[in-house]
Amino acid sequence: MKTYCLLITVFALTCNCLFGEIKNGYGSEIKGIHESLKSLNTLLTENASLSVFQKAEIKNKINKLVEYITYFELTEELLRQFRTIAPSLYTEIDTIKDSTGQTVTVFVKFVPEKEMEHSAAGTTNLAHRENDKNVYESEYGLYSVSVKIASVNKSLSLLAHEFGHVKYQVPHLATYIEDYSTWYQNETFKSNYIGHNSKDPSGLKATEYENIFRDRYLNFLKTASIKMESPMVLLGIIRKSVGLNQF
Repeated sequence: MKTYCLLITVFALTCNCLFGEIKNGYGSEIKGIHESLKSLNTLLTENASLSVFQKAEIKNKINKLVEYITYFELTEELLRQFRTIAPSLYTEIDTIKDSTGQTVTVFVKFVPEKEMEHSAAGTTNLAHRENDKNVYESEYGLYSVSVKIASVNKSLSLLAHEFGHVKYQVPHLATYIEDYSTWYQNETFKSNYIGHNSKDPSGLKATEYENIFRDRYLNFLKTASIKMESPMVLLGIIRKSVGLNQF
């Protein structure tokens, strides 16, 4: 019997010179994910000599890739919804600059609720370039912010909230890091408190953005001629569509 060696290569496109705007956090790997999925489907359907265990292993890998694509598509759609409902808020973050005038890219991922750390509903990373507290940094590189949102029915409000944190933190990073250390140095992680001290301007801006978005959403519902599905309904539709299209 032939032994099949399956190599899946996912190409992550990284660059330290980012050009600003809101981006889908899954986007840098999505091309490689699709290519890997195509190769797996071909292997599964065209190699009759695969053992039961080999088929099971391949199907498991396919399921993981399908899930990745599902959340990429969910993020794409929810960002589109947010931009439609509150275009001015979206533009403020899409064009945000730090204190040096450098544009900063904001990467957004909607993720399964169970993957959120410490049961937080939304997170915005807080990190800076070594030896330069004015330059934001995340896992995506320099001049970038990483935002993660739990995939729940209030995901868009959560995104507005995190965008509020981004709005304050990016241009005030150096001073905010100092204040953050003072306010929260003795705190264990409490998702509803960290970042929301009564004196914390980032927390206040987050609440402001959330309230503005809520008002815009209510106005949208009164005048919209199109229906926007809730995040959880969207997730089911996308998951079914992506899964059916793989075989």
